[in-house]
Formats: sequence, structure tokens, C-alpha cells
Amino acid sequence: MRKRRRRTSGVSLGTILTLTLLGLVISGCVLLLPKLMGSINDRVDAQRVSVAIDASLRSLHGDTATPAGLSPNATPATAPPLEIAAYATPTPTAPPESTRRFSLTAAGSISIDTDIQQACTGAEGYAFEPVFAQLTGLLKGDLNVATLENLTVINEKLTDVNMPGDALAALRAAKFNVLCTGFPGVLSLGISGLGETLNAISTSGMTPYGTYLSQDARNHVVALQTKNIMVALLSFQGELSSASKKQTSTEEQAYAIAPLTLPAITAEITAARAAGAQIVVVSLCWGKVGATVPTGTQRELAQGIANAGADIILGTHSGAVQTVELLSATRADGSVHNTVCAYSLGYLLNSDRSNRDNVSGMLLHIDMTYDLALDTLAFDSLTYTPTYIWREKIDDATVYSVVPSNAAPPEAMGSGQQDVMARSLSLVRERLAGSAATEAKP
Repeated sequence: MRKRRRRTSGVSLGTILTLTLLGLVISGCVLLLPKLMGSINDRVDAQRVSVAIDASLRSLHGDTATPAGLSPNATPATAPPLEIAAYATPTPTAPPESTRRFSLTAAGSISIDTDIQQACTGAEGYAFEPVFAQLTGLLKGDLNVATLENLTVINEKLTDVNMPGDALAALRAAKFNVLCTGFPGVLSLGISGLGETLNAISTSGMTPYGTYLSQDARNHVVALQTKNIMVALLSFQGELSSASKKQTSTEEQAYAIAPLTLPAITAEITAARAAGAQIVVVSLCWGKVGATVPTGTQRELAQGIANAGADIILGTHSGAVQTVELLSATRADGSVHNTVCAYSLGYLLNSDRSNRDNVSGMLLHIDMTYDLALDTLAFDSLTYTPTYIWREKIDDATVYSVVPSNAAPPEAMGSGQQDVMARSLSLVRERLAGSAATEAKP
């Protein structure tokens, strides 16, 4: 009779090996699945996986002892649940910027004559900053430009033309960063006086343009790189004062200023474009003093300058605010573009109060967008802030200050000056009625 084989209690070696392999497969899946699912946030604890395998083997033997390394109240030894990764649509790389925004604020002429110099003189020296203090926040362009009708030469007598250098620091503090130097008296202290003035402007942190110390300097375009936009600054004038003519030779005058003729203007605009200028600003010292409207000749010249490629035309010299127009121009290549033309910005500052025009000015604000791909300039906004030159006796001292005339008057301004400022505001509004520029809110 054949003996029966005794059954062995417990788990066979094959079963143990099978369970072990199964545990390894499970742990591999736990480790790899999050990566296959694309989750970069899930992390698997290797110790918990080994504990899970060990617990499975122990349960086959009926061993429920807590494994070493885990406290009795630890989280049950099971693999943590998987989280499904949330896939976001990849953000495309932003294309290179195709347009650039640019802004310019243009003021009229600034003449710091002897009356203003005296009013700004105190026991501790000059104090020109209060003259422009009311303009805080209004000079907000990438370029803030004005025409300076002064020289600053240290070893020369102070006059209506020659001013103290301290005034330049006040202009810079007011946020002006570009000054046109084209005016009739610019050569009244000779080429050396012009050179000292240009150097003083540069040293004060502003860029001068419009006059030149040599023919070589004249042959170079004055341009600024601002916000990745290259802006050319050109200036032309039709006359010089008798003092300027007396102090310089005909040869010096020929290179020191650029003549107010269309061929000369066209040649310089063409050179500026060839040099890479994307915006061309043309300042003009032109017109009859006191004129309140542009002549037919001025309009014809302005159209020619626009056709030659100018983007912005800024007129001075008449001393009175005139209209602002948006000219439609056709360039040499046949392309059509717009040109802003301010025939006269009037005075921002001077002491002459013989008529209302002399105390009434404006700040012209131009917001633009330049398209790099199309090489075109669009004018997004064209507004103006009317200004008034306030002069009054306060505590026996004469005070000059440029104020926005459409804003609340300064507390120290008397009722008489408030009335004059109101009439000045009406004058500026009348001159710019129907123009391309609208009044900015105070």
C-alpha cells in the first residue's frame, strides 16, 4: 500500500517567489506610473513601498507586528493614491515686439530775461525752480522739448539773452530733456559763446540741437535713441539778430545755423532717414513776430517739409499761439503719411506783458505708435495744455510762475491775476478751436 505524502503547512517557496515578484512589479508600476502620466508633482516614498511588500508577506504568515521604523499610529502601509496631472495648453513664445509706443511734449519759447533773473535772485543765490513748479506732472513725454532763447556764458555780463547757468538746472528739474537752440540771438556772443552754452546744456543733462560749432558738426545728424526709437532733431531759421551778425563771420553763420529753405530742409531730412531715424522732428524759427495765424507761404513750406519726410513740425518765434494741423503728405517713395504741424507754440516763459499773447502758451502732447514692420508712424493722441505766465507781487517780491490755465489757480494768486489767466485761457482755446489738437483735462 502506497504511503500518502504529508502536507507541509505554510507557504511554499514558489508562492513566496511569486508574491515577491508580484510586489516588485507593483512597486515598479507605482514608481513609473506618475511619470508615464505626465505628473511632475507626485513623489513616491520608497520606504512605504518596501513596507507594503513586507506587510503582504507577513500577512501570509499571520504576522501583524508593526514593522521597524514606523510608529504604531502611522498611516497604513499602502502606496499613496495617484493624482491625475492637469495638462495646460503650452503658452506659445511671444513674438518679437512689432510696435513701439512713444510720446513727446513740446513747449514754446523760454526767455529768461533780466526781469525774471532779478525776480529769481535771493540772498542765497538764484532760485529758478519755483518758476516751473506748477508744471509738475505735465512734462510727461519720453522727450520734453522747448526752445531756449538764451545763452549762458559765465564771463559775460548778464543780459536779456545771457542768463545764469543755474536756470538750466531748473529746466532739467522740470523734466525738460531736449532744448532747441535756434533763435535769432544765438550767435550774439560769438561761436565761443555758443560753444559754452551747448556744453552747459549737455552738462546739465539735456540734449541741445539746432545750432553747430563747425561744418563737421553740421554734417552730423543730432539723434537720440529713446525706448528703442531713433529720433532725429533738426532746426532751421531764417534770420539772425544784428548782434549775432556782428559777432560772427559769414562763414561761421553758414555752418552755425541751418537755413530755412526747402532744399536744405529736404536734404537734412533725407540724411536723417538714411542714418536710421524712425521719427524726424523739425523745429522752425519762422514767421512774423506777433502773427496769430500762419501765412500762405508758411503753409506751403510746411506741406513741403511734410512731403520731405518730417513727422512733427514745431514752430516758434512769433510769440503767439497758432493752430495745430495734421497734414497728409506723400513721400518720395509714394507712401502717404501724416505730419503734425504746430505753426507756433507761443511763449512758455518771458517777462513781456505788453499784450495777452505774450503770456499765453501751450504744451503740446503727442502720443505715437511706430510699426517696425511697416515703418509707419501713427498718432494715437494729440492734446494740449494751455499755459499762463503768472506774475505778481507777493510779500514785496515779484514772482514769476508758469501755470496751467485750465486748472485751479494757485492759492497765492490774487483775483486780478485770476481774471487775466481766465482771459488767457479763452485766447488759447480760441486759437486752437477746430485744430487737430484737443484740450487735455487738468
